[in-house]
Amino acid sequence: MHMRIKFIFLSLLLFSFANSQIISGKIISNENNQVISYARIGVENENIGALTDENGNYSIDVSNIDKSKKIIVQLGGYNSFEQNIKDFINSNNHTIILKEKVNEIAELKLTPKTFESKNIGVKSKAKNMLYGFSSNGSNQAAYKEFAIPFSNKKKVKIEKIHLNIAKFKTDKPIVLNFNVYSKKDKQPGTSILLENLSTEIKGDKIIDGTFTFDLNDYSVWVDKEDFYVSVQVMSGFKGDFGFSAALLRTVFERNFYSNWEKISAGSPAINIDVKIEKEKKPAT
Repeated sequence: MHMRIKFIFLSLLLFSFANSQIISGKIISNENNQVISYARIGVENENIGALTDENGNYSIDVSNIDKSKKIIVQLGGYNSFEQNIKDFINSNNHTIILKEKVNEIAELKLTPKTFESKNIGVKSKAKNMLYGFSSNGSNQAAYKEFAIPFSNKKKVKIEKIHLNIAKFKTDKPIVLNFNVYSKKDKQPGTSILLENLSTEIKGDKIIDGTFTFDLNDYSVWVDKEDFYVSVQVMSGFKGDFGFSAALLRTVFERNFYSNWEKISAGSPAINIDVKIEKEKKPAT
């Protein structure tokens, strides 16, 4: 009887091992084969995935996932990588090479006559309304991405992104990744960035409750269309990290590459400084 139980247990263990599909590899840039840290790899329409470490390494478990779905890597400034899971598993090489986007947008001269400065978005600095995370050191907080919408009918250059911070008590700095998406089917569509926007936030960079990411060294343009600005925590930490929030504002959330979920109860306080094209005066 004991031998039979051991045989069944061993058979189940071997079956589980044989059906385990944990894929490990590395994500690099096609530019000098440079490793890409904190890139997000996942499965289309699924709340499953992983982040690369500081050396570009990843490990993702697709054991219980439909193998006809696609492995996806999307990162601002790079062309998306997509491949059928079955083909990806059967591939001998699990190194993913991301190709950088080619910048074909001519830089416009920003003059007071043609562009004006504005600040748009959610500006709440409420301390009692909090939109944020608590973490015990895992990367769980990094799974969530949230994006807020911006209505737009002009040519716009994004110069700064401001995050109003209500709480920041963490054991170490946190890596943030930003993205800018076009609008598709009334939700975030594809990234329009030509460069990857990542930075590190720590306590001494939060001035008067606001963390500012300066984009003047980047080329972030939106051409006469609605858009979304997103932010995602990309590293594990211990402690609490939260944004001020505003009631009755819309935010879109997703984990990895699952479907976006629209939430209209409240939004994190993200606002941006832009140079926005002036209305052209009719000829007289």
